[in-house]
Amino acid sequence: MTRQQDAAHDEQAALAAGRAAGYCWQLNPEGRGRCTRSPGHDDDHVDYYNGRQSDTDVEGYRWPQS
Repeated sequence: MTRQQDAAHDEQAALAAGRAAGYCWQLNPEGRGRCTRSPGHDDDHVDYYNGRQSDTDVEGYRWPQS
């Protein structure tokens, strides 16, 4: 496999693992976090764990569906 094929395979494996855990798991386009909403949601992607500014923030990174 080439490096590009390895990266694509790794991304597919990560997506499958995230979905198995009950997350949408789409990668943030800026590479900062993954969507931790449930699969099949119909609104923006949200990472509820990464990107929070303080412990009391409800969500971290948010980005629109493409």
